[in-house]
Amino acid sequence: MTDHNPSPSMTPHAQSIPQQASQTHGQRRTQPLHRQRGFTLIELMAGIAILGIMTMILMGSFSGNTSKAVRLLSDMNTIANSTKRAQMELGGIPSRLSVLWNRTDAIAGNMFNGIAATNSWNGPYLERQPTDANNNITEFDVADAATIAIAREAASAANGGNYTWVYYLRANNIPNAIIVEFIKKCAAVDVVANATFANGKCRATLGTGATEFGTVDIKIADSR
Repeated sequence: MTDHNPSPSMTPHAQSIPQQASQTHGQRRTQPLHRQRGFTLIELMAGIAILGIMTMILMGSFSGNTSKAVRLLSDMNTIANSTKRAQMELGGIPSRLSVLWNRTDAIAGNMFNGIAATNSWNGPYLERQPTDANNNITEFDVADAATIAIAREAASAANGGNYTWVYYLRANNIPNAIIVEFIKKCAAVDVVANATFANGKCRATLGTGATEFGTVDIKIADSR
């Protein structure tokens, strides 16, 4: 008799193996992949916005009195150094700041020593600056009416002079809040009255009354 045993491929157990394998494979394909979650676009935009606000706050705080004081100090130091260079060639210090960039202004009437310096002028010692009707350099970025002029006073122990005259730059019409920051930067003191020519190169006078606009000075040199 012929053996009619079913072939292995037809057994129930054999039939279930491919199905289980297929199901297992399908389950593996449908399982979600676990990946590290990144930032969404909204989160990134929110972070950028926060950084922008913080930057604006920091810039706003620095763009006030402190930055104006730094600007004024830098400008006055530049003018003072230019005046010292001019003094070496002109034989004296000009009483008119435009002498630093204009040869024709280096006449006797514009020099403190009263000696014309047009022939010895070898400038410019400073780039041309905006000036007002009195030939004072304007500092509108510091305050609306701020100006810088050059002056001198008799030397004494109070201003640290060793010779006859003390020459200095004076910035006029400076708000008190800027003066305080200016002295902190220039003289490294918190009290304006403690900054003098006797112990440094800077001094200031605070404004009083309703205006509260004063002056700041930077010493250039003392000379006969």
